[in-house]
Amino acid sequence: MIFSVEKRKRRVKGKVKKSESYYLRYRFGDMPRDKWHCLNATEKSVAEEKAKEFRSEWEHAQIGMITPKKRAAAWNLPFAELVAEYRAELTTRGRDARYIDITCKRIASVGTKSQWKKLGDATGDSFMIWRRGQNLKGKTLNDYLSSVGSFFQWLVDLERLERNPMTKVPPVSTDGEEPEERRAFTTVEFDRLCAVSGKRTIVYQLTLFCGLRRDEAAQLIWGDVLTARDGAMFLKLRKSTVKNGKTVNQPVPGWLAELIRTHKAESAKLSDCVFESIPSMPRFYKDLDAAKIPRIDERGHHSKFHSLRHTFGTWLWVTGADPRVIMKLMRHSDLNLTTRRYTDEAGLACDDAVSRLPVFASIREWTQIGTQISDISGQNVSQAGESDTTGKALKSLENKGFGRPLTGAVASDQLVHAVGFEPTTPSV
Repeated sequence: MIFSVEKRKRRVKGKVKKSESYYLRYRFGDMPRDKWHCLNATEKSVAEEKAKEFRSEWEHAQIGMITPKKRAAAWNLPFAELVAEYRAELTTRGRDARYIDITCKRIASVGTKSQWKKLGDATGDSFMIWRRGQNLKGKTLNDYLSSVGSFFQWLVDLERLERNPMTKVPPVSTDGEEPEERRAFTTVEFDRLCAVSGKRTIVYQLTLFCGLRRDEAAQLIWGDVLTARDGAMFLKLRKSTVKNGKTVNQPVPGWLAELIRTHKAESAKLSDCVFESIPSMPRFYKDLDAAKIPRIDERGHHSKFHSLRHTFGTWLWVTGADPRVIMKLMRHSDLNLTTRRYTDEAGLACDDAVSRLPVFASIREWTQIGTQISDISGQNVSQAGESDTTGKALKSLENKGFGRPLTGAVASDQLVHAVGFEPTTPSV
């Protein structure tokens, strides 16, 4: 190792001249040759102190530590400018625009209310003081902690901070907090919503029948609306606009495809958004009120814009679609999420499902005998053209709403096989 404070000699026009300032001549570690570093000092004692500081910084850098000098420079950086720089970094990483906006607004809000004018003002204690003054749910407060913590970790990775000030901040307990359940709309309710929504109707229809999230509908452009060879329309949901970051083709019902084609202006470009704007939550609530749809039902479930996506999942179940198909259309990676969180039990036709259970011949005959004894007409089964003991034709059950087709006629000496269940029962 070479570590020497001296004035540098240079040959100028054949004469050797010394520099006015002192230089540090050094060779650390496995450096192949000597290096010179100007100390900008004319007194040797001052130059030696600067040389020691230079060596200390170099050694700290080798083990990944930030020197007091670098830390002091970073601490004086304006906090608002760092947040803007972080926003640009998230954009470069390809994060969702809505995620970026929410994250940076959280960081900026905490910084403003905690008076973090410079980076050095940010501490874990000041964050906890801000948190104690907020009337927010524990989950929301933890989301703030996660956003702010990620921001500071980014600064640590850039070696602008030695440690993350949020590391020692504990999360808030969420015990006893029930997640806000969203409800699904009935067909009658959605019909009323469309009737009062005017030009917003097409937004609600496309969002529901394609299972879109609000920000996905907002980022949909005409270049994403494509037509297959068979003429069927589908939406190409780009990975940069969806939550799971995977590009997928989402089918569009035929009747809705015609409405979308009518909605498209002749001058529309492929880069133009399909919708000029998405209804805000206040506007959405006004439409709910006009349609006489309660914002909170008797179960305490909320009517939100995201309820349109819940309705999509619930209606798919009611129509009898295969669970794996529903999971794919919902773009979920977990079937439990599809079946539990995005299926509103109130919208399931439980009574209809029970009425479609298989009927045994012996039970039907016993029921007919009991009916004759009591002289009260029994329940009709889904047989076509069967006559009762009085000779009057029994009417077939009407298949109302969503449901599978009714069972056909069954002979009195045959057992009924279960149909429509997954997996299908071989025999009863």
